[in-house]
Amino acid sequence: MKTTAIISTEEFESLRLMGQRVRLSRLRRNLTQQELAERMGVGRLAVISLEKGRPGVSLLTLLKALTVFGYTERLGDVLAVDPIGEGMEIVTGRQRAAHVSGVADF
Repeated sequence: MKTTAIISTEEFESLRLMGQRVRLSRLRRNLTQQELAERMGVGRLAVISLEKGRPGVSLLTLLKALTVFGYTERLGDVLAVDPIGEGMEIVTGRQRAAHVSGVADF
């Protein structure tokens, strides 16, 4: 059974802003959408979707764009600092991750 995620206005705006930033990065490098797509190894429509901030764009597509722009590490840096999660861990303690094999304990 396929489910559909509901996207909030705030989430939609974040995707739109990310798309604008991808487009600006492409333009600063004087790349066409087709040239960026070729460097990413995807079709031009994937670049268009990414630049429009469409919710269905894969994480791999974003990672490919970041790689072309020279920022591969940035995707992993998204939660490098997690003050909300750290605060919750202090209050409640870690209850699940310690019991799951393969989960990093930083």
